[in-house]
Amino acid sequence: MVNIVIISHGEFCEGLLSSLKMISGDTYGIKAVPLVPGESPDSYREKLAEVLSGYSDQESGFLILSDIAGGTPFQSAAYLSKDFKIALISGMNMPMLLSLSLGKTEEDTLDSLVEKAISKECVGIQSKVFGKGEKKHREKLSVNKNR
Repeated sequence: MVNIVIISHGEFCEGLLSSLKMISGDTYGIKAVPLVPGESPDSYREKLAEVLSGYSDQESGFLILSDIAGGTPFQSAAYLSKDFKIALISGMNMPMLLSLSLGKTEEDTLDSLVEKAISKECVGIQSKVFGKGEKKHREKLSVNKNR
């Protein structure tokens, strides 16, 4: 089964993983590898390689989601593709992580997960301008109906 790893500058990837667990109740074997302030690129690359090596099934490969293209986490994952089968996607977000973790099956390949990750549903960007005094029905934020 394809493994998913999320990487970022700072705690962003850990926050996404924590939010995933809050929303879905599980992390689905996804691991987060943050680049901490002051950490050298070489040290980060070694830490990422250690996490990838820790997965028992490496044959199916790794889908690595990164915060931004071109940064140290992204470049480190790209560098490690010489030793591991890696698909690398930048611009990770919560809808993408939810869709991939909840929708991943045993039959998914690295290529099929990449297609899912870059699909319109995973981008998760929507917009709506709310005018002052607009009287359209909106859902209550509270689960307590008495509020």
